[in-house]
Amino acid sequence: MEKEKTSIFPFASIRDGQREFMEDVKHAVEGGNVLIAHAPTGIGKTVAVLVPALKYAIENGKSIFFLTSKRSQHKIAIDTLRLIKGHAKLNFVAVDIISKQSMCPRAVSIYREFYSLFNEFCKSEQRNRRCRYFLRRDEEALLRIRESIMHVEELYNWCTSRGVCPYKAALEVSDTADVLVCDYNYLFSRDIAETVLEKIEKGLEDIIVIVDEAHNLPDRIRNNLSSELRMNTITEAAKGLRHTNREMYGNLMELERIFTKLAMEASKNKKEEMNVDRNFLVEEMEKVLRRRIEAMSYDDFVNSLRNIAEGFEASGGNGARTNNDTEYILSAEDKRVIQSLKKKRSFQYQGLTENEGKPKYKDEIMQRNVLSVADFLDGWRTTEKCFRIFSLMKRENPSLHFKLLDPSVVSEPIFARAHSTIMMSGTLCPTEMYADVLGASTDRIKGKEIVLREYKSPFPEENRLIVVTKELTTKYTKRGDEMYQKIAAKIGEVAKYVRGGMAVFFPSYALLKSIATYLPAEVRRRAIVERREMKKEEKNRLYEMLRDDDEGILLAVQGGSFSEGMDYESNLLKAIIVVGLPLSPPTLEVKTIEGYYAGKYGAEKGKLYGYLYPAITKVLQATGRGIRSEHDRCIIVLMDYRFAKYPYKNCLPSDYNVRLTDRAEEFAKDFFKYRDTKIIGRGSRLGENLREGV
Repeated sequence: MEKEKTSIFPFASIRDGQREFMEDVKHAVEGGNVLIAHAPTGIGKTVAVLVPALKYAIENGKSIFFLTSKRSQHKIAIDTLRLIKGHAKLNFVAVDIISKQSMCPRAVSIYREFYSLFNEFCKSEQRNRRCRYFLRRDEEALLRIRESIMHVEELYNWCTSRGVCPYKAALEVSDTADVLVCDYNYLFSRDIAETVLEKIEKGLEDIIVIVDEAHNLPDRIRNNLSSELRMNTITEAAKGLRHTNREMYGNLMELERIFTKLAMEASKNKKEEMNVDRNFLVEEMEKVLRRRIEAMSYDDFVNSLRNIAEGFEASGGNGARTNNDTEYILSAEDKRVIQSLKKKRSFQYQGLTENEGKPKYKDEIMQRNVLSVADFLDGWRTTEKCFRIFSLMKRENPSLHFKLLDPSVVSEPIFARAHSTIMMSGTLCPTEMYADVLGASTDRIKGKEIVLREYKSPFPEENRLIVVTKELTTKYTKRGDEMYQKIAAKIGEVAKYVRGGMAVFFPSYALLKSIATYLPAEVRRRAIVERREMKKEEKNRLYEMLRDDDEGILLAVQGGSFSEGMDYESNLLKAIIVVGLPLSPPTLEVKTIEGYYAGKYGAEKGKLYGYLYPAITKVLQATGRGIRSEHDRCIIVLMDYRFAKYPYKNCLPSDYNVRLTDRAEEFAKDFFKYRDTKIIGRGSRLGENLREGV
């Protein structure tokens, strides 16, 4: 890319792979096309995509939606935009925004869990002019957001300190913003997208879509239209209403009996899982509801459950959202149960200490249970192509769940209408699969050029060594104590020669626990272990422990936050071991997805798209934690012989030059010896310290 065309590029030089990527982004935005880019970690994706896209957007009156899946990626985008603005002295507006309920100063924890409840609360507070944040307009706050590029936390704190609704202010500025940094849901959740586009008064044709970490997009779209309901949730919701609303209690018990009916059918056919037709549940519930004294429809049942749940948050009157514009017309029975629940809660709080006077845990659980049933039944009615499965995997607590089968029904129309789209990730491999799965192919989108690119890492090849171990595997038929002992011993042998931090990623918590039992004492002494039940704060502390310990060995799972969400700076991880392939068990869900893609693209692609590639993506995310800059060096040990065999080897990126060996520890020894030699050659005290792993 010519120098004069990159004057807003905020760094002294452009890397080779980065240069190619910027040229392709420029071509995509100028031509109104779709670019699907596998760009390895360290290529500088964020600045490379924003510079040409921002230049075009400013010159042509377009807006950029920079979509991310994690808060940490918001920060990277905002920091990059600050660099560009400071370097080029450009006058552009960028707004960082997250979900409405996450930006609400008044939102309690349950609102973050159940958007439907928060949405009703928010609308009611606005309608009845009870929210002081929403009512206040502050031109100075809006001016600050326009002039300063703020992280969403800074925007939130600034607005709340001035008594202004952070979400409303951010959205108000967004109508003139050049860049909106936001979550996938702002475009790929239909209800949210319609609201946002209407408020900022823009059509998709005026938007440049940038999807960061785009390997997450198919599952995010699927999960947006998915839900699970367990039998004990129904039972507990029914128990909570037993003494306050006998009719709703009876309806929920009938729903429980439908679950029992499905369980009996599954047991009769000796199945742990079976498909359920959409109409089955709807028709069975409607039969029950018609038999009631006051017959109600399926919709009425769902809305009544919501009203009861909302009663817990209601203030004043009968606890309902009652005014001339109310969306739900409450029956006398609904009003009675809400009032009863309020009296019950008021009675419970009398005579308690200050700490005990907080909302009762039982009431919160009941509210969650009622809302879970309502949300599930509401979502179940979707006419989108979903698979619906009844599961007896946990016999004491059977479940019913549904999930969108084909994410392209949501994404394809967006790619077709948007001015241009760039999807990028360090693990967007193979690009052809993502094009197919998301509906971004020339036979699906007419009039747009679809460009698939796989860029090479800009870093020296000798900085990354990849070896595959012979004989070792987590293949189901080979599992057992003998194999676990061999894997544990090999981890210990490699660890002896690693100079610095190290991570070992397992396919599951169960395998982590089984193999960790046999780890050598020296490895166990250095181990920092992820547990399934850990909360975000605990995981952050674990990361800090690893960062502060030169010899720490992280034991974690593939597909978790440590293998995908964490950014290990300053070459924190000198070695990464990936134990086995995180292939999903052959559940009915996996078989259904595989069968769907087999029918659409053929048997071979069906297996690749539905089974193999999702596992390989988790592996690539884990291995990518080691090399984060051009100065980083890392040895990667793929501890399963299948990585060197067809078809698994073919699923790896083209620049993965793997070496098959039964002496991975010797490769580690030579790798770090080579590193030490280079450092010693500098003749500095720093080199001596690094050689010793200090």
